[in-house]
Amino acid sequence: MNATVPVEVDQNRLFGAPAPRPEPTRERGDRLRPVTAPAAAPRKSPVVGAIVAVCVILGIFAAQLALSILVSQGAYESRALSIEERDLGRVERVLSQNLDKLASPQNLVENAGALGMVQNVSPATMRLSDGAIKGSLDSATRDAGENLVPNAQLDTLPTIDAKGLLGAQTAAKAPVTDAAAAVAWKGKLPAPETR
Repeated sequence: MNATVPVEVDQNRLFGAPAPRPEPTRERGDRLRPVTAPAAAPRKSPVVGAIVAVCVILGIFAAQLALSILVSQGAYESRALSIEERDLGRVERVLSQNLDKLASPQNLVENAGALGMVQNVSPATMRLSDGAIKGSLDSATRDAGENLVPNAQLDTLPTIDAKGLLGAQTAAKAPVTDAAAAVAWKGKLPAPETR
C-alpha cells in the first residue's frame, strides 16, 4: 500500500503574505558587547551664533535706513520738480503775454511803418463769381498813420527797421486819457439799426 505523506501547507504563501525571514545566525562571541562612546562632535561656541544674529539685525537696520533715505530723497526731488514746474508756468505766462503784445495790431502798425510800408486808402476788390474788379487798382497810397488806439504796453517793445534791426519806438504816442476825465454821455445811447 502506498502511504501518503502528509504535506504541510504554508498558509502565508497561499494568501499572498510574505514569508518570514530567517534570523541571521550569530556566533557565540557576537551576542553582546559594550558599545564604545562615539567621538564627540566639535561643540559650536555660542559667541559665533550671537555675532551672526547681531550682524543680521544690523544688516536689517542698515537696509531700512537706506530705504528711508532713498524715499526722503525722492520726496525732496519731487518738491524741487514741482517748484520748477511752477516757475516754468510763470515764465510761460510771461512769454505768452509778450507774444500777445508783439502780435497786437498796434505793434504791427508800428513795425510796418518802420519797414517803409504804406497804407492803401481805397483798396480794390475782386468778385470771384465773374471776376469783376470793384474799385481802382491805381488808388492813392499814403504813409502809415499813427496808432489810433494807444497801447502803453508797447512803449518798452522795440520796432524792426527796414534793415531788420531792432530800434526804439519812433512814432509819437497818443496821450492815454484817464477814464474819470472823460465827458459823461447825455441822452440816449445810439444803437445800430437791425432788421
